[in-house]
Amino acid sequence: MKKIVKALLLGLNLLALTALSLSSHASETGSYQLDLPAQSCAESLTRLSEIADVMLLFPAKIAENIRANPVKGRYTLVEALDIMLDGTGLVGSFSDKNVLMISVDESKAVNKEKAMNTKKSLLSAIVGVLVGSGHHVAAQDTEEGSSYDSRVLEEVVVTARKRAESAMSIPESISAFSSSRLERNGIDGLTDVGNLVPNMFMSVRADGFPNVSIRGLGAFGNTQGVGFYVDDVQVFSGISSRVGDIDRIEVLKGPQGILYGGSNIGGAVKFVSKRPVPEEIHGRAKTKIGTDDYYDAEFALNAPIAGSWAARIFGYTLADDSFLTNPGTPGTNTDPDAGKRSDMGGRIAIAGNVTDRLSLYANLRYSHLDAPNNFWVRELDPDFDYPLTLDATRNPRHKKDSLFGTLELTYDLDAFTVTSLSSYFDADSARTVDLDLSPAFILGSESLHNYETITQEVRLTSTDDSPFQWLAGVYYMEHERDELSNLIMPPDTASPFRNYDQGSEQQAAFVNLTYRFDAIEVAGGARVNRWESSRTNLDTGLSGEQSETDLLFRGSLSWYFDEDSSLIYGVVAQGLEPGGFNLTNFTGSGSLFGFGPEEATSYEIGYKAQLLNDSMQFTLAGFYIDYDDRQFELTVADPNEQGVVEGIINAGDSTQWGVEGELQWQFSRAWSVSGGVGYLDASWDDGLVSPVNNTDLSGERPPQTPEWSGTASLDYSNQLNADMRVFGRLQLQYKAEVSTNAQFIDEPGDDFSLWENPSYTVVDFSLGARWKSWEFVFLVENLLDEDYYVDSGEFPNFDPTISQGSVIAATPEQVRRYSLSMEFSF
Repeated sequence: MKKIVKALLLGLNLLALTALSLSSHASETGSYQLDLPAQSCAESLTRLSEIADVMLLFPAKIAENIRANPVKGRYTLVEALDIMLDGTGLVGSFSDKNVLMISVDESKAVNKEKAMNTKKSLLSAIVGVLVGSGHHVAAQDTEEGSSYDSRVLEEVVVTARKRAESAMSIPESISAFSSSRLERNGIDGLTDVGNLVPNMFMSVRADGFPNVSIRGLGAFGNTQGVGFYVDDVQVFSGISSRVGDIDRIEVLKGPQGILYGGSNIGGAVKFVSKRPVPEEIHGRAKTKIGTDDYYDAEFALNAPIAGSWAARIFGYTLADDSFLTNPGTPGTNTDPDAGKRSDMGGRIAIAGNVTDRLSLYANLRYSHLDAPNNFWVRELDPDFDYPLTLDATRNPRHKKDSLFGTLELTYDLDAFTVTSLSSYFDADSARTVDLDLSPAFILGSESLHNYETITQEVRLTSTDDSPFQWLAGVYYMEHERDELSNLIMPPDTASPFRNYDQGSEQQAAFVNLTYRFDAIEVAGGARVNRWESSRTNLDTGLSGEQSETDLLFRGSLSWYFDEDSSLIYGVVAQGLEPGGFNLTNFTGSGSLFGFGPEEATSYEIGYKAQLLNDSMQFTLAGFYIDYDDRQFELTVADPNEQGVVEGIINAGDSTQWGVEGELQWQFSRAWSVSGGVGYLDASWDDGLVSPVNNTDLSGERPPQTPEWSGTASLDYSNQLNADMRVFGRLQLQYKAEVSTNAQFIDEPGDDFSLWENPSYTVVDFSLGARWKSWEFVFLVENLLDEDYYVDSGEFPNFDPTISQGSVIAATPEQVRRYSLSMEFSF
């Protein structure tokens, strides 16, 4: 009943606000509320013409390669132009036909003849605009031989500090991927993102809990450590399905405790959806086919409704028989496609102005997933064979239905805005697992899960252009997770296994302040965060509860130079991961076995620069991290009797330091290179002893912390004529070997010695062409057919035909796959 009431309230809220919006109209004033980031003049001018509903004419090649100043606040059109174009060498004026003309300021132009030719081109184009179709924007190309350099890299605007800013102007390490780059790279999963980011190690578990660590913060298993966000709302389960219709992905490195709270100790991965826009109907349809009967189709449509209102619809379907097969040795398994996956879902969004000060943006996403559930293959020793068969009695499956809704309301009060962000998430899943990983039916499990999350954030954000900027807010989160599962033994006998109710809450208040004087920016923030965690074992009746209030800080000092195109910064940040309870208890204990929070303090210095007339972007960062009471999922010895307790423990403290750099360089009109490299030195602190085998781990490297990681790519893109563009990409990704949970378990004389997951190098290649509204892309993933695991670890052996006590369970990654996609845009 509680779930139904919450869903009805959210639905009624959406319906009421939508009805209000459609019956309201923005007031007709001579000023406009603007929030235009620092971007190309072409983008800013186009957006300004749409907002003000005026006809605009500008020289495209010049405007595309000059950066406009940010415009935030309420201004008249003339005031906005003065701010936007100040110092750019461009000026704006109205013709007697009320056409807004942008031209080169002759008094400041380096090439006076160039400026005169631009004016002539503009005057010629005016005639065409006035007698033409009446579009708001006419982008007039200038003559060949221009002294302006068109090799300008795409600028990605992010919301890492919960306000729109260029990724290159924020004093922290951010890897940002625009929608065009996501398409070019063929990025359609979290593993792809993890391979492209230095010092990030990530793979996807089919149960919805990604394995991820950034700079050694976070861990694999049921501890997460890195937050996943969709439209600024944290998703605690459900990222296993596709998050489509994305405008960009932002990877924020290091603790994000101030603005994002708990469960972000290692950083945050943000998916930002494309917003509906009211200017025109546009959309796309795409289909993709590949080896192993791979089929993928999606469509997106943006449609104006009335006035400032617009809607966006997105849908997708995916089917993949996979490279992983089941030979069916026992004769009881009827489906040879052990890794078969199907995924379908969609999104509907609506946005617009309720009044001239109040705007609304609402999202609703649904997904249905039918995929493998932890489809481990079995290795008997660390000399890996990389089998592509899962010779088990039953294929592990995971069926999941998810519903996710968000509602964002923004109210403008001239000097600041008030933003309310509400969300509701609900998911039901059913899983089956063959635990013995063998042809004989020995031991399996079946489970039912339900997840429900409600979040609410209200924040106030300054919007004026003063040197002092501020943001303050409050946050509430309630997350519930229930599981009912049984162990299955021959001949289909069910025994209760994991039956529990689990809940967590967070309440927080936060503030972030920045002050800019001349070339120096000082920033600082704090968050008061209270978390509560509880769990009840429904089979034994035992339960546990714990709570804590924490105060987190963050501070940074930045120096901007070279006309704000470069900066040097230093930042100190704190983060935490809340504690919780395992399902088991020690013998004689009256409560569940709990684990405490983990905490980290990070120190970072960095350099960011846009060089060579903005054709190159370069970032470099060094960091040092104190990581206390690290959470790990392990098998722990019961001190009261012979046996073990499985669960999450606080393993101990570690220290990490390292460096990382990223580079993008458009070295010609058609060719560009990009890449990054990361070095990470991580070690357990002195005195740390394994709680399983009492081995001294002092100075050893913790699991999932590769010493080296890197990526490099070569891109080609050439506009052959007005209708035809060809492009291609060659990309390499490398991760060094990593230690695993074996360091806590292995000891002299056991089944096999201490081992590491091997390094791997993956190469991808794509080649495509765009002709008018059609685009065709040929993609080869894992071109060299590299065998590799991202996720591997020791696992108890339940197969009596094998004498050893444990085996290695590993998840095979994508083998070489050929695919061809076709897209139509309109």
